[in-house]
Amino acid sequence: MNTLRQKTVPSGQQGFTLIEVVLAIAITAFVAALGYSAISTAINTAEQHEQKAQELSDVQLALSVLERDIRNAVARPIIDEYGHEQAALSGGELAEYALQLTRRGWANPSEVRRGELQRVRYEYSDNTLWREHWLVLDRVDEDSSKQRVKLISGVELFELRFLKPDATTNNELGGEWQPNWDEQAMPAAVEINFELTRFGLVRRVFEILNTPQ
Repeated sequence: MNTLRQKTVPSGQQGFTLIEVVLAIAITAFVAALGYSAISTAINTAEQHEQKAQELSDVQLALSVLERDIRNAVARPIIDEYGHEQAALSGGELAEYALQLTRRGWANPSEVRRGELQRVRYEYSDNTLWREHWLVLDRVDEDSSKQRVKLISGVELFELRFLKPDATTNNELGGEWQPNWDEQAMPAAVEINFELTRFGLVRRVFEILNTPQ
């Protein structure tokens, strides 16, 4: 008569209990959640840094464009579409436009048939600063050949001041600051004050290089 023998499993080959399986799954899920949270935080931080870097780059670009235009301003009035003479440089809180000027040194890499002088106008509206220019100085139509580019947005305040040269001394920067400019003579310098949403107040002073055009 055969007898039933109970088979025993060696201790080294015993399976996991249900509690051990559940605990292992819970630990794995917890570790995965921690890892996902860390990765998500790192991605969000990188995106924020990239956005801030881009915004800072936009501010630096706007200031570079303003500096280039102002430093190269020349005493060359223009005739507008109504046949009226506009000052070589004008602007300020009472002016129709924030800043208008004629500048030299207009690069011409495509060798277009035009002069090196450029008429530039800055318009501040709806928290945005726009830069406009024309292919000709004395224009017969407001919109003919006009190019308009958004320079920077998020501008809560845009103010200018103009430094009047001191005629009594040889010091070109020794005059008086005034909030508006509409004179035949050129100012010695222009002060720009930005109030930006992300960066606060930004102030720059650009001296006009009074060399012959």
